[in-house]
Amino acid sequence: MFKPTALLTIFLAALLGACGGDGSGSVVGDSATDTTSGEDTSVDTGTDTVSTDTTVGNPQIGTGTGSSFLDGQLNISTATLSAGGSTQITATIVDAGNNNAKIVTDEYYVVFSSDCASQSPALSEFSKSDATVTNGSVSVTYNAKGCVGTDLVTISIYSSSSGVASLDQVLSVATGTVDVAQAEVGAITYVGTDAPAISISTIGDAVLPKLATLTFKVVDKSNNPVANKDVSFELTNTTGGVGLALDESVTNENGEVTAVLVSGTSHAVTSVRATTLATDGVTKITTSSQPISITTGLADQDSFSISASVFNPGAYNVSGVEVIVTAYAADQFNNPVPDGTLVNFTAESGLIDSSCATENGICSVSWISSGVRPGSQDAALGRVNEIDLQTTQSVKGMTTITAYTLGESGFTDANNNGMYDVGEAFVSYPEVFRDDNHSLAIDRDGSSNPVEVFFDFDNDGVYDSAPSVYQGALCSDAAKAAGHCASQVHVRDSLRIMQSMADSAVLRLFTEAGGVYTETDAASLTLNSPSGNFYVVFQDENGNIPSDGSSLGINADGYKLFSDSGDVPKRSVGELDLTGAEGLPSYGVLYSVSYVEDGTPVSITVSATSDDKTVALPPLTP
Repeated sequence: MFKPTALLTIFLAALLGACGGDGSGSVVGDSATDTTSGEDTSVDTGTDTVSTDTTVGNPQIGTGTGSSFLDGQLNISTATLSAGGSTQITATIVDAGNNNAKIVTDEYYVVFSSDCASQSPALSEFSKSDATVTNGSVSVTYNAKGCVGTDLVTISIYSSSSGVASLDQVLSVATGTVDVAQAEVGAITYVGTDAPAISISTIGDAVLPKLATLTFKVVDKSNNPVANKDVSFELTNTTGGVGLALDESVTNENGEVTAVLVSGTSHAVTSVRATTLATDGVTKITTSSQPISITTGLADQDSFSISASVFNPGAYNVSGVEVIVTAYAADQFNNPVPDGTLVNFTAESGLIDSSCATENGICSVSWISSGVRPGSQDAALGRVNEIDLQTTQSVKGMTTITAYTLGESGFTDANNNGMYDVGEAFVSYPEVFRDDNHSLAIDRDGSSNPVEVFFDFDNDGVYDSAPSVYQGALCSDAAKAAGHCASQVHVRDSLRIMQSMADSAVLRLFTEAGGVYTETDAASLTLNSPSGNFYVVFQDENGNIPSDGSSLGINADGYKLFSDSGDVPKRSVGELDLTGAEGLPSYGVLYSVSYVEDGTPVSITVSATSDDKTVALPPLTP
C-alpha cells in the first residue's frame, strides 16, 4: 500500500483552511471496536446509524453517527497524560449527505499525525502511521515519548480502492488535543566521549587531541529524554591545570548535554562529574564519566621495543618464510601510546611491511624471506655485514631489523612535576641507523659517508650525533630557555634474526675441562666407566643455529642418560662463543649429555633432524 506521508502536511494545511474555524476538538467517552485494527476503541458513538448505500455523497470524519455526530472532532479516551503515557483515539467516517450514517460500504485511507510526532526526533508516536478502513470505524493508540504540553492530533482520510490510496484530495480531517505533563527526572547517565585520552597542552600531537567532548543524557522515569534541563559539571582531579570549557549547559531535544575537557600541562587522570536536579528542584542527581587520561602520547625510548615470533627461521635457502615482528610502545609514564601511532620498519634482507599502527600500544608486521641473504651481497655495493670474529668471514644469514617512531629520549623526573627541569638526569640519542654489522656505531666509507641506512630526523642530509640537550616535549619554561625540548627524537629498537638453512644438520662432539671445550670425533670419544659426560654442538651447514623446528635426539643401550636434548630454541640467534676463547664455535646450539652405566654398557647414539633431513653420528662405545 502506498503511504503518502511526505504529502500530508500540504494537504492538511489546505483542508483546515477550507473547513472553517480552528478545526480542533475532542470528546471523551466509552464503547465500540475497530474491526479493521482489532484495537479496543472504548468509544460510545451514541448511535448505531449505518449506511449501506452503494453511493456516498459526502464522507466526513468525526465522533459518533446520526444526530450525535460531531464533525471534525476526535474521541480521546484520556486527554490528559503523564509523561510517557498512552491513550486510545477513535473516530467514525459518516456520510454527511445521508444523515451522518456510518459508511460500511466504501474503503478509505487514514493517516495519523501530531505536532510532537512530526518533530525530529519524534516526541510522540502512534501505534500505526496509517490504515485502510472498510467499516467506518477508526482507532489508534497515542504514546507520549518526550512530548510536553498540548499536542494537536490529526486524523485525515483519503479515498481508496483495493488498498490503493488516491492522494488528489484530503476528504476530511478530525482533530483533538492531548495534554502531556512535564516529565519527572529519573536519571542522568554517561553516554561516552570522543577521546578517552588527550595530549598535554604543550604538545602538538598528530594522534591525540587536546580536547575531549563528553556526553551525558538526562531521562525521565519512563526512560524518555528530558529536554531543556540544566546540568552542571565538575572535575574529580585538576592536576596540571586540566579544566572544563564550561561549568554548565542545557540538554537538547535528545536529553543530551556535552562537557568539554581541556588538557593541562602534566600527566593526569580525571573524570567529569555531571549533576542535575530532580523535578522537585532540590534533590541532586549525579553521575561520573569514565576516566580520561591526559598524557604525552609520545613513545619513550626506554618504553619502546620490538620482538620476533621466531629468531631462527629456515629461510636462508627458502623464500617466502614469514616471521611476525611486533612493536611495543609506551610513553614517559609507561602508558600505551595512542591507538593509531605509526611505527616504521626496515630490514637488512627480505620483505617487511613499511609500518603498522598501534592498538593498545602494540602492532605487528610481517617479515618474509626473499632476495640476496646477508653474507652473499655483491662486494661492489660496499655494504657491511656481521662478521664472525673467529673466522673473520661474514655471518651468512644474520639479518638486522630496525623499528622507530616519533618520541622522547627519556629523563628522570626528580621533582615529580611531569616535566624535564634543568639539572635532572636525561639521555640523548643520535639519529636512527640500521646496524647491519652489529658494531654499535654507524659505518662509513673512505669519504666518511655512511654505508648503513640511517633516518634523517631533521632532513639535513647528514647523519647527526646525539645532542647535549634533552630531546622531547615535556620541558619546563626554564629548561626550554636553556635549549632543551628544541626537538623530539626517533625512539628505536633493533633485533637480529638468523636465516638458518632448512634441511640442514651438522653434529659436532666436544669434551670439556676447566671451562675449555675441545672438539673430538665419535671414533676418538670413549665412554668412561661407570659414568661421564660429553657435549654436542648442533649447527646448520653455514655454521649457524639450526632452523626452528630442528631437534636433537640421544638414545642409549646400557646407560641411563641425563641430557638436555630436544628442540632447538626458537628465540635465539644461537650465539655460543663469539671469540673462540672457550673453544666452541661462534654459533649453534650446545647440548650437554651425562650418562651412567645401567646394566651392561653397549652404546650411545646421537642423531638430529632438520625439516626432512636426518643425520646421525657413529655410535659412541665404552
